[in-house]
Amino acid sequence: MNLFLIFTLSLSFLKAFHSELLSESEIQNLLDQVASIEKEGCYHTESCARKWLTQYNENLRKLSANMAQLKFKKEANDVKNPVERFKEIDFLVNLFFEKTQRIAKKFNEFSLNWNSYLKRMLKLASNRVITFSSKKKNDEYQNLLRNLKNVYAKAKVCKNDTNTCLSLEPELVDLMKKSRDYDELLWAWKGWRDATGPKMRETFIQLVEIRNKAARENGYRDMSERWIEDFEDENFESTYDSLYEQIRPFYEQLHTYVRRKLKNFYGTKYPKNLNSKFIPAHLLGNMWAQTWDNIYDLVVPYPKVNQLNLTKILNEKNYTIRNIFEQAENFFTSIGLFKMTRSFWSKSVFEKPSDRIVQCHPAAFDFSNGYDFRIKMCTSVNQEYFTIAHHEMGHIQYYMAYKNQPLFFRAGANSAFHEAIGDTISLSVQTINHLNKINLVDYNSLSKEQEINFLMSVALNKLAFLPYGYLVDKWRWGMFRGKINASNYNQKWWQMRFKIFIFIIYKK
Repeated sequence: MNLFLIFTLSLSFLKAFHSELLSESEIQNLLDQVASIEKEGCYHTESCARKWLTQYNENLRKLSANMAQLKFKKEANDVKNPVERFKEIDFLVNLFFEKTQRIAKKFNEFSLNWNSYLKRMLKLASNRVITFSSKKKNDEYQNLLRNLKNVYAKAKVCKNDTNTCLSLEPELVDLMKKSRDYDELLWAWKGWRDATGPKMRETFIQLVEIRNKAARENGYRDMSERWIEDFEDENFESTYDSLYEQIRPFYEQLHTYVRRKLKNFYGTKYPKNLNSKFIPAHLLGNMWAQTWDNIYDLVVPYPKVNQLNLTKILNEKNYTIRNIFEQAENFFTSIGLFKMTRSFWSKSVFEKPSDRIVQCHPAAFDFSNGYDFRIKMCTSVNQEYFTIAHHEMGHIQYYMAYKNQPLFFRAGANSAFHEAIGDTISLSVQTINHLNKINLVDYNSLSKEQEINFLMSVALNKLAFLPYGYLVDKWRWGMFRGKINASNYNQKWWQMRFKIFIFIIYKK
């Protein structure tokens, strides 16, 4: 799609956008409708519960559509936000859930012998979100959250000698991916943290406090209990620990292998006084060292064997960003799933706009009306974004599959389920058989050496990530429980990282 057409579509979308949002009075009316059941006082009857859930489901659908519009507008058109109006709507949404969750809990008190389907909907309606007790607290939370996101989206790292400033996505991400200059990588790694961390610290501390207080007001010990409840497993943490210990030996072998390869590559630049078990985090091809596939060329087991370089192939075949998403659609339709809707192609944001600052982190949106589904991401033509496009479209496929369900059931089985489906799809589209079917390669089998190289690339991407996800969960749970506090946020993070990851950032 040419730039003029993209710009024209963007203008048309923005002109129509405001009218699609619910007004404050309309949201208040949705709240009043679902709250009217309090006057009837019929919480003990199943028929009354069904009537209320029907009304609630329809009003929740309208509200969800509105909130998707708001979220998309915030992330894709950040500088155009009417912030004060959003504050008012945020609080009305908070009131909606505070009121409906209280009503659902009252119905639950009488639901012991009711239909199981009905009981499940009431349970989901009773704990959808953590709500705030006052408009002041809600505004405070939204302001803190907005400040954090703005710092993340707008931060830049500048080179003093050239006065060139780089944002995180895609510039710094690309630098971390492609550069093999030890000092430049360290500059980017440290610079990004210097540009964000000090500005975020106090805001983050306040955000933790207000979230924890709200969780307690909603009947939880702390916010970690609410998050873990989502998995509906009384032994979730011990199961999680056990699963991690099962994969840990494989991770340690990968870490040892990669460490040796990096030492050999960087030679005298590799710090001599570093603990021999550690890897400098800025050398792993990713700003957070969460995946290592970007340093595949440095650690490939059989470098002389003809390598499958999907990024190179995509560019040689003149793939465009649009082609990547069309190929993702073809994959899903080939397994019997859905074509994307017309609004998906006309309203999604596939690449970074030149006229405004956006939040580039990939995201998928469901506008709860059965036809409007969108992706927002700053795509480049390479292997990483080829798989991310399939991952994000996996979310869209899930949204489309359950579009006719009640709103209660238009979600993953838990907060991790969507991501698991998306990652499964990402693995599938990287297989040699699939790449052959879509004419990106002209062979459908690999030699033993090529297969080992391919498995190494998968390990760098998937196996290396598992300890990172595990660490983030454990650190956040400890933080909400008070075992980690503002005086030792960074210290505890690195202590846990040493233990789980076995790497550290090296500073001169």
